[in-house]
Amino acid sequence: MDKRKLRTVILVIFTILIFSLSCYICVTGFQNANMKKELLQVKEKNKETVKTNSSVATTVSEKAKIIFKIKYNKSGEYKIEREESAGELSGKNKDEVQNTYKNAGYKIEKFDVQQVILVKEMDKYAPDKYVLGIKNGFIAIYKTDKEGNMFIENENTDITDIKTKKLKEEDIKLLTKGDKYFQCNTREEAQSRLEDYE
Repeated sequence: MDKRKLRTVILVIFTILIFSLSCYICVTGFQNANMKKELLQVKEKNKETVKTNSSVATTVSEKAKIIFKIKYNKSGEYKIEREESAGELSGKNKDEVQNTYKNAGYKIEKFDVQQVILVKEMDKYAPDKYVLGIKNGFIAIYKTDKEGNMFIENENTDITDIKTKKLKEEDIKLLTKGDKYFQCNTREEAQSRLEDYE
């Protein structure tokens, strides 16, 4: 076969391949563009449905549960204080519920037709725990009462001889502000935490 004929055959094959490839790219590009448009239309319809459903579901149902929680900020723990049925809150919206309990110190954590969770934050540790803190420049083991108030059970044994002057500034801040690490279930656990500072 002649070189000229061979070049012509290769050129024709290349031209057909390039034409086919460009047609394929154009067709798939148009298909992707149409799919994107359809997806956007579906998303818009879903948004409208959610808006109409949320406007219906903006009040408390008669069968809803109202849950009152306390958050102890020093340890980050939550405790359920009580649960009630909707009662007088039935038919009220989020703002009305918030205004009802604002003076008592509660904020809405969750609000829907079936359940309303109200949280009151307290700058304390959880109740009935042993915690490390500072007393007169020394690290001490405190006990918390049923409300989370800290007290020292025995000043002779619970105030250590570990001076806060020897501690890092970060540790002093944590002991003063409070941290979950310093909250313990037993006295023995609190004493073992003291080993970090001896």
